[in-house]
Amino acid sequence: MKILVVDGYNVINKIGDLSEIADRNLKDARDAVTKLSNEYKKRDGGISEVYVVFDGQNQYRDLDIPRRKEHIFSDTGEGDRKIIETIRRASVKGTVIVVSDDNQIRNNARAYSATLMRPIDLIEK
Repeated sequence: MKILVVDGYNVINKIGDLSEIADRNLKDARDAVTKLSNEYKKRDGGISEVYVVFDGQNQYRDLDIPRRKEHIFSDTGEGDRKIIETIRRASVKGTVIVVSDDNQIRNNARAYSATLMRPIDLIEK
C-alpha cells in the first residue's frame, strides 16, 4: 500500500497557478491542490490513500463548509507537527510518499523511510 501525504500550503505556494488561485480564494486553492493530488494518485496507479495537510490559521478553515475526506487541518502553527504525525501514522500501513519542499518535513519524512517529492512533481509526472 502506498500513501501520498501532501504539505498543502507548501504546494500551493510553490506552484504558480495554485498561488494565484489562493490570492483570490483560499478554499478554491485547497480544493485545487487536493484535485491535483488525486490526479497524481490516478496517474501513479499504486497509491491507495491521499492526505493533504493544511497548517493553521483556524479562521480560514471554512468550518461551515463540509471538508473533503482527504483534508487534515492542524491547529494554528502546528502544521509541520501534524504533517509529521500523518507521515508516522501512514508509515505503519505502507510506503509513504511525501510532497513538500519544507526541509523540516523532508528531514523527518526520511526518518520514516518516506519517498520524497517536490511540489512541482505533482504536475510533471
